[in-house]
Amino acid sequence: MTNATLNTTPRFSTPTDPAALAEARAAMPVRQLMVNPAELTTDRWLVDDDPYFSHFLAVLSAVFPRGEDFFVESVRRHRDAVKDNPVLRAQVRAFVGQEAMHGRQHRALNERLQTLGYPTEHADRAIGRACDRILKLRPNTLAVAATAAAEHLTGVFAAVVLSDDRTRHLLFSQPEVEPLIAWHALEELEHKNVAFDVMTTVGVRYPTRIAGFLVTISMLATVVTQQWIAALIGMHSELTWKQRRRFIHNLRRQRLLHPSFVIETLKYLRPGFHPDDTNTDHLVRQWRARLINEGAIRENRSPAA
Repeated sequence: MTNATLNTTPRFSTPTDPAALAEARAAMPVRQLMVNPAELTTDRWLVDDDPYFSHFLAVLSAVFPRGEDFFVESVRRHRDAVKDNPVLRAQVRAFVGQEAMHGRQHRALNERLQTLGYPTEHADRAIGRACDRILKLRPNTLAVAATAAAEHLTGVFAAVVLSDDRTRHLLFSQPEVEPLIAWHALEELEHKNVAFDVMTTVGVRYPTRIAGFLVTISMLATVVTQQWIAALIGMHSELTWKQRRRFIHNLRRQRLLHPSFVIETLKYLRPGFHPDDTNTDHLVRQWRARLINEGAIRENRSPAA
């Protein structure tokens, strides 16, 4: 990212260092979102007069809850491997708590979107089936490798959302949606290293790491594209040329469906890559303070190790 800097120092260098353990616990508190996504008041479109982007964002929200469940399960299955590393163990507990809260709030939003005509339930079932299949694949570490790759994707997504005002204002301007997305993005940046570090701890080597990346990319590309197209086909007769022009205009102004996003994503393929190579701590500090000051989030104690 243009707003990020290269960080060559590991976040926590000594697994049993009390100071590092305290930092790990404090760095990732489980927060409560104080805005209720179920109270979304829009008449129809998440993005003004743009059903194309509106359905795309609805599909993304729809795949989050089951995706978060998958992330948690794939990391938890290796919890014995981190029992002797209290820092990583504390991070895993915080990761699980944060992801559970993300899933809960996106489910609330998805239920509301379903009532507005977005087929979020169908997308939820589709991603659930895909995640269930991955959990059964061998080797047993492939699921955590897929999760590490997915966490990289969400980290790139989060950095774009929090650093690019135009993208955020264009796509997430709804008052019930912007705090949800900003809170979710903030915590994705906080715990972006956790699944990767668990994967490394259980001995995953480069070929399996890349296999996990390919599994994640193919699954998400397939499910999201299919569900997005299906949603648009379902309302094809309602789409207007004005809305198509609006989508093309919006496409040029945002940075999620953008070549720069692909470039950042592909950095994962570099041997020796680590999520903390790109320092996004400034975004975490900025948005934590902003969301607290706005009353959008409340911090709870992080889970005990």
